[in-house]
Parts: sequence; structure tokens; C-alpha cells
Amino acid sequence: MAITLSLSAADLDNDDLQDITRRLRRDLIDEAGVTATLATTPAEPGSKGDAAVYGQIIIAAVSGGGFVVALVNVLKAYVQRKPSLQFELRKKNGDKITIKAGDLRASDMNHLTQAIKNAVEGMNE
Repeated sequence: MAITLSLSAADLDNDDLQDITRRLRRDLIDEAGVTATLATTPAEPGSKGDAAVYGQIIIAAVSGGGFVVALVNVLKAYVQRKPSLQFELRKKNGDKITIKAGDLRASDMNHLTQAIKNAVEGMNE
């Protein structure tokens, strides 16, 4: 089962948001060991290739049990650089979790890690 990771920040235009999305996708692959692609929508008839969906990454598979900790660490690094970033993890069935900068404080890490584990449960089934 795939999960959609959506990024948003009120102070970013679409190009800046997509640039961060591309970098985050690469970091998730490298640091968290996931299979991840940029989200796309089918192209209009006569167009070349599918159109990118700004600020969305499709996480298709994870490797190893440390995925959630690695994911949280990657997201935390992005929020430290850009505190206005918000993330949403959404499964195909509509279940979702929203992560804001304040959620990535050390005091909230256990709660957040458990919430993400619950959100991604059954992902590789």
C-alpha cells in the first residue's frame, strides 16, 4: 500500500515547493531506504508525459524497521531549515496524519513516532 507525503508552506511558491519536494524525495530514498516517486497526474491528450503534482511524494515501499525513525529525522532536518513546512502522510484509504514543526520537538517524538508507525502499518502488504 502506498502512502502520499504532501508538503506545504504558505511562504513558498510552487517552484520552490517542488524544489524542496525533489530534494526531500532524494533524501528519503538515501536516508530512510524507501521507494519514493514524485506524484503525477495523467497528461492531457496530446501532451507529453504526466504532469507533476506540486509538493507530493508517493512512498511505495519501506525497507527495515528503522523507517519511521529515519523518516522523522529527515522531516525534522527539513523543518529546522524551513520552519513553515508542514507534512501530511495519507494512505489510500484516506487515513492521514499531519506533522507541523512543533510536532518535531524532542518532547513529542515518542508520540509522533508511534502515530507514524500506526499510519504506515500494513504498508508493504
